[in-house]
Amino acid sequence: MTEILWDAALTLLSALGLALLGGLLFGRLFYPAAGPGVWTVVPARGAGEGLERSLRALMWLRGLGLLGGQVAVADLGLSAEGRELALRLVSRWNGAVLWPSDRLEELLE
Repeated sequence: MTEILWDAALTLLSALGLALLGGLLFGRLFYPAAGPGVWTVVPARGAGEGLERSLRALMWLRGLGLLGGQVAVADLGLSAEGRELALRLVSRWNGAVLWPSDRLEELLE
């Protein structure tokens, strides 16, 4: 009886392992590769509500290799407090910059 349970458990773990491996390989096959000229723009207004959460999520994706390119925080009317927060956040992570909204077209050049 215990041999049947061990066989069932081993079969289940093997099936889960194969499904995970297949999912990883399939995901890597269809992974959208971003080149060096790709920018992700995060709009920031007011006191920068939600800015840290957004940047943390994007940097987590970059750390996993799922997001390429740079991240620009677009200043769309940040208050003094929000600007200070944005500057502190972009200095924390490499690849993130604070960008004035009137100069966003320069990112495309």
